[in-house]
Amino acid sequence: MWGDGSLVILGDCTGHGVPGAFMTLIATGALDNALSDIAGGQVAQLLQRLHQLVQTTLGQHGEGSESDDGMELGICFLDANMDKVIFAGARFELYVVEDGNVSTIKGTKSGIGYHGISHNQEYGECEIVNLPGKSFYMTSDGLVDQVGGERNRMYGKKRFRELLLEINDKPMKNQQECIHGALVEYQGGQRRRDDVAVIGFKVE
Repeated sequence: MWGDGSLVILGDCTGHGVPGAFMTLIATGALDNALSDIAGGQVAQLLQRLHQLVQTTLGQHGEGSESDDGMELGICFLDANMDKVIFAGARFELYVVEDGNVSTIKGTKSGIGYHGISHNQEYGECEIVNLPGKSFYMTSDGLVDQVGGERNRMYGKKRFRELLLEINDKPMKNQQECIHGALVEYQGGQRRRDDVAVIGFKVE
């Protein structure tokens, strides 16, 4: 819960193994503080504050930083009445499926915490209403960048959108199984290139 609503958040930190775990701890702590600093529902401001906290914690807000770590992140805020979604993304996209179509809402092109980004970077937000009949998805780039298939190419966003249309009439639990199965089948004998995370939800 945040203010009078709920948050759905998906983040993808730089690094793997121990460095990735370290970044995840920093990001989680920064998010907790940002949620306390920013009033509920102010999604763009929440992203900005999160960026500032991560950047400061890593010492990447000034000149001479030797590191350049950060993350990409998508946030969906559902108000208490469940009648609208406010989305903001830092190099993240929101996929919306409705009536046999997939639309893509792009986030701001800047990530979170990186050295080269202004400390006061502003992030845009988008409000979606008339929620019944719509399904919402966010994915890390680990899925769309996975190499596989007959031609050893990336899975890609187009194939992901097609998959969302194919499975949209199924319950979310079954959609999870379908997405995992599609990834495993496409990957085949190739190694997993990155962490993979997908979040989907709908409001009945």
